[in-house]
Amino acid sequence: MMRAAAEDANVDTKVVLDITGQPQLGVAGRGGVLSATAVAGKESSIPIEITNTGTAPADDVELSGNGPSGWKVVFEPKSLDNLAPGQNREVQALITPSEKAVAGDYVTSLRATARGESASATFRIGVTTSTLWGVTGIGIIAVSLLVLVGAVARFGRR
Repeated sequence: MMRAAAEDANVDTKVVLDITGQPQLGVAGRGGVLSATAVAGKESSIPIEITNTGTAPADDVELSGNGPSGWKVVFEPKSLDNLAPGQNREVQALITPSEKAVAGDYVTSLRATARGESASATFRIGVTTSTLWGVTGIGIIAVSLLVLVGAVARFGRR
């Protein structure tokens, strides 16, 4: 209650203090790990933790990501309705490297955005490729050597 008085006038009014907080988002891998592995051309599911360390709820949190050219990055679920202060929630980042990706490490950025507040994290994705062609090449060389040894055995050295 607040009171003001001057000569002949007195005024009383109720004063209300409205304290508002602000959400603060964080993005990290499960256990704080910022790296994962994937196979070229195949979808890999990577667990991602979205946290709100602020003092107000984060409403309508949208998740997005981008990787190198030709990569596909989607989330399951695509958004979070509400994330209370101090709460964290796990989502799955579904990352599909390009089929033409060469084995190696690549950088992918993952982002969470909620009404004026955003957070992002850079993940290192180690891409492996199929060893099918390597095994096929070794098989072709082995067959070629057998044919050569068979020809020398059959026809001898002349």
